Amino acid sequence: MKKVLSLAILLLMIVYLQAQKTFPWPVEPFHESHEITGTFCEFRDTGSSDHFHNGTDIPKADGQPVYPVKNGTIVSMSSVGSNAYVRVNDIAYVHITPNSALSVGDNVTAGKTVLGTIYPGMGHVHFTYGYVGSEKNAMLPNQGFTPLEDPWPPIIRYVHFYQNNSLNKFPSNRISGAVDIVVKVDEQNGPPSSSVSRRNNGTYKIGYKIFSADTSTLIYSPSSTGVRFQFDTKPSNSYVHNVYFDQLSSTTSHVYILTNKITADDYWDTTELDSGKYVVMVFTEDTRGNTDTAYVQVEITGEDAFPPPAPVLRFTRSNPAGMEISWYPSSASDLKGYRYYFSWDLETWNLHTKENELTAEMTDTTFNVQSTKPIWSRLSAVDDAYPPNESNFTDVYGTLPANDQQRILIVDGFDRTQSSGSWHEPEHWFAAIYGQAMAANDFGFDCAANDALLDGSITLSDYDAVFWFLGDESTADETFSADEQQLVKNYLEAGGRLFVSGSEIAWDLDQDNNSSGTTAEDEQFLHLYLKADYNADDSKIYQVTGLPNSIFEGIEFAYGQQPYEEDYPDAINPYAGSVACLKYKNSNLIAAVQYEGTFGESTVSGKLVYLAFPFETIDTEEHRNQVMSCVLDFFFNLSDLTEGENEIPEHFEVGPNFPNPFNNSTTIRVFLPAPGRMRLSVFDVNGRLIQLLKAGYLTSGKHRFQWNGTNQKGEAVASGLYFYRAEFEDKTITRKMLLVK
Repeated sequence: MKKVLSLAILLLMIVYLQAQKTFPWPVEPFHESHEITGTFCEFRDTGSSDHFHNGTDIPKADGQPVYPVKNGTIVSMSSVGSNAYVRVNDIAYVHITPNSALSVGDNVTAGKTVLGTIYPGMGHVHFTYGYVGSEKNAMLPNQGFTPLEDPWPPIIRYVHFYQNNSLNKFPSNRISGAVDIVVKVDEQNGPPSSSVSRRNNGTYKIGYKIFSADTSTLIYSPSSTGVRFQFDTKPSNSYVHNVYFDQLSSTTSHVYILTNKITADDYWDTTELDSGKYVVMVFTEDTRGNTDTAYVQVEITGEDAFPPPAPVLRFTRSNPAGMEISWYPSSASDLKGYRYYFSWDLETWNLHTKENELTAEMTDTTFNVQSTKPIWSRLSAVDDAYPPNESNFTDVYGTLPANDQQRILIVDGFDRTQSSGSWHEPEHWFAAIYGQAMAANDFGFDCAANDALLDGSITLSDYDAVFWFLGDESTADETFSADEQQLVKNYLEAGGRLFVSGSEIAWDLDQDNNSSGTTAEDEQFLHLYLKADYNADDSKIYQVTGLPNSIFEGIEFAYGQQPYEEDYPDAINPYAGSVACLKYKNSNLIAAVQYEGTFGESTVSGKLVYLAFPFETIDTEEHRNQVMSCVLDFFFNLSDLTEGENEIPEHFEVGPNFPNPFNNSTTIRVFLPAPGRMRLSVFDVNGRLIQLLKAGYLTSGKHRFQWNGTNQKGEAVASGLYFYRAEFEDKTITRKMLLVK
């Protein structure tokens, strides 16, 4: 009888201990699965204090109550700041305002006692399982949160290869020497329709194996299972940069160095293998057993397989001799020269000039070419190895000669690449997105890096308008340095027209954000020259609408998904005479301001449009063209012309229609240097006459005509591309326009 009783007691103890390993959720409903926006041991990017995330983030509305998941005693608590917490034995509940009725030493009951409420502005509770220094994963099977439903597998976004312990990335899968395998993984804790914060978390388990080229033979495995990192308990934060590639990782981007050990640097020594082809298998798994696997073919070579660093484009611009291109040189000691590529469509790239012509000593060249459409350009560097190694490409810049004498400069200030931002590739083509929208509105442009302004090779005063984009550049990279601020001040005070776009500009420049390094001069620049005040770091809204009586009245569009996901768009307020022109949809948060007037102590009037999100992420080409049309009209008064104005132009010209694209009617401008007969017609893409807008005698001067999207019978025509053609004396000018319904 005693033996039977002892066995029963043992079984009860086992059940009890097992039950202690699992627990309900700290928010209601307690026994249903909840969302996750931060996983255990994912990377936390805090500058000099980078660390492993020591808990699990559960998003809930501010003010929502938080309960203990187990009975216990409060051992510590704090009500100071956003990291306020209550600790019950080995579990801490962080980002909550503690219940004022509770004190250290009080006993609490699971699911009954309210420990506190979600701290204002935090939107989640941070759940830490385990004492400081011995934290455990609260998401493991048969322990921690129960139930926890997660059918969504992690995604391996890329597998790259770097020279060991360096930022030198192999441009292809042809590798040699000591190699780091670098992998970006997004652990999905929600469906594709859920917020980005649920779909970009850190993974639980990750590893790799090396196989023969046909994958029939295992060549190497770092452990018996191939697993390199598995996060059941939290490692020391001093090891965080052994696990995560610092330059590519952030709170929302988790990039692992698979060849490292948690406690030390390590690498794949390819010199131990024969030259030839192999397959690298990378795999990852979440706590629910969902997996993803990638197979990457590589070629090991004993030769010099590492390319020189890429050059950096300084500018591309049109001049009377053709198209001038300048670059900052590659620093490679074995540099042979450069290769120049051009494209008409950003898809097909043509090698135009090779390294035997663009030699290592050169930093600029001019091509004798004139074009009526944009020419896109990029460069690479080539070394003197055999076979030669070619670097990554530069950013893509372009140029298009100005039609109406207004010179426009696109300034690329987006340097936040391979860092903690939203874009992680070493090069981008975002300047071309601006150039495409300008070309669609029949405006020419040049492109320049912000460094070209600082070294004096490009001067802002040479341009009638400047479009300066910053992507999500932020505090670490500086949106506008002190020297750049002075250049912008001088330009605006001289009557310049400035368009600025970026998601972290106000955050970077305003002292209200509490970021280190922001000065009173930065904030003054934001207030008095960008005419805005910082409101919030993240609007959390990805649709905007034009405000009445603004330049964007009547338009609406989405942004922030392509070519990169922008997760922290600023909310701003008008300041010092500016007016709001875009707001985030279904909110009172402002997304853009416009201003016309003087800057600083100047008496000369200038103009400004400031978007608090990246223009390049606007959802469609049609919307980008429409936004650009509104800005260009504001800058150059395209819609203010009236028929028969007194000013007589020197040449016969036909201006770009406004707006373009359009969905109701559009205005076409014609400039006549002398009186005479003029014919203005609209044609479709097949050359068929759609509408005759004018055929007869006109006085000299400026004239405008409207087309309301109908044919000669008064019938509405279909959406699509149309052409308008003006004929005067022996000259004919044709332009295109886009009707969108």
